[in-house]
Amino acid sequence: MAGPGRRLADVIFYGAVLAVLVLLVLVARRDVGLTEGLRELCAGLLLVGTVATVGWVGWRLWSRPRTPTARELARRFEEVRFMGGTQFEVFVADLFRAMGHQVLMSGGVGDQGVDIIVEPGSRRIAVQCKNHLRPVGNKAVQEVYAGAKHYRCSEAWVVAPTGYTRGALELAESTRVLLHDAGSIRRWIGKVDALEKERAIGTPPETVNGVIRPPHHDDPQKG
Repeated sequence: MAGPGRRLADVIFYGAVLAVLVLLVLVARRDVGLTEGLRELCAGLLLVGTVATVGWVGWRLWSRPRTPTARELARRFEEVRFMGGTQFEVFVADLFRAMGHQVLMSGGVGDQGVDIIVEPGSRRIAVQCKNHLRPVGNKAVQEVYAGAKHYRCSEAWVVAPTGYTRGALELAESTRVLLHDAGSIRRWIGKVDALEKERAIGTPPETVNGVIRPPHHDDPQKG
């Protein structure tokens, strides 16, 4: 599910598209010559582009992590394309640890298709990390599904920033393997940011199914 930051980016994009369509309709309806119409259209497109750019830059600045650990993870993620396989596995493991989960590195020769085992609470999740230049195919889904059985995990995930092929998506749906891409990683970094902010004010957030949930004013008092 997209967070508020992602929804805001969508609003900026679709708002710009709508503005361009409205501009085209208005120019087409005006009784002006071709030259004047093109001049008005160019001026309008320039205005829409400027507003959309300012909104995009503002969203990027607003959505950037502000706490030290989250900022460091975001910096490392910006360099993900330059990471080798082992480096990416370490990065993902560090990200899960920063979210407060127990992590076991199992990657290497004979890992049975599982690079990391994550234990958020009572759950045990087998994770395969794929840092490829192209979308990942269904082989990774097959491997982590089998590896999860081998390591007695209740869930199986694949983490691949570049996304997945149609075959991988179809197989994951039938095997209930969860596929995570760059968007998932950004959301996890956002959770680390939220967790650090809660720690800074001395109120540790609760977790539900491994997802950080800040305290709510309607929650019952503890103690």
